[in-house]
Amino acid sequence: MKMAERCFKPLLIVCLMIICHEGKAAENNKKPTLPDYLPSCYRNDPELDTCIKNSFNSLRPHLARGLTDLDVPPVEPLLIDRLVMENSAGPVRVNAAFSNITVVGPSNYTVTKIRSDLKKMRIDMGLALPRIEVTGRYEVSGQVLLFPVRSQGDFWAAFTDVAAIAKIYGKEVERENVKYMVIERLLVDFKLKNSRFNIRDTVNHGSVIGEAMNQFLNNNAPEIIDEMRPAASMAIAKHFQTFLNAAFSKIPIELWLKP
Repeated sequence: MKMAERCFKPLLIVCLMIICHEGKAAENNKKPTLPDYLPSCYRNDPELDTCIKNSFNSLRPHLARGLTDLDVPPVEPLLIDRLVMENSAGPVRVNAAFSNITVVGPSNYTVTKIRSDLKKMRIDMGLALPRIEVTGRYEVSGQVLLFPVRSQGDFWAAFTDVAAIAKIYGKEVERENVKYMVIERLLVDFKLKNSRFNIRDTVNHGSVIGEAMNQFLNNNAPEIIDEMRPAASMAIAKHFQTFLNAAFSKIPIELWLKP
């Protein structure tokens, strides 16, 4: 009996080691799965664009609190460390840096239109946002009309009836025999119906410059926004390209776009 026990114990240990090893291997080889809240679409669906549009819209409440299983942070409020814009042509020539930015309202988006060519990994998307509020710190230097400007401090801005277009240019990449989509380029453009600004200048504290800047911004908001839109679009696109790639890099193409 003792001899049998001496033979059995090493065999049991070996078996346990094999089971544990196989279990870890299975865990490591576990394929990604599509989250329940994200419906999949089919490549040959004649209503593919509608399906993609519905998928993005179905994500809205989940994006507000973040996609923790995909390591995507909440978009409500959207926190941005820093955006830098430079406009060197026209009557508004400024360098502007915004930091500690808090954006409220992006999760209220509605995808209004999708036009896709997924053989080329191309998606054009129309979005509507009823209201966006932005707060943070700003630093501006340059020239507005004929006047030199240097200002920094806190800012608040509100934009209503925002219509945006996003153009996604992606490509397929393969990791461990699994294909994913990577966004190589993201172009963004937008229009808005109304805007309101308020700044608290801390450089020119105690002078009339801060109040003059507020009046100038609000009295000339459409022209200023039109001048700064290309620079703002580039900064926003750069941020959201990183944001979207964080999600796409976790979900294989075959899960959200089935054959």
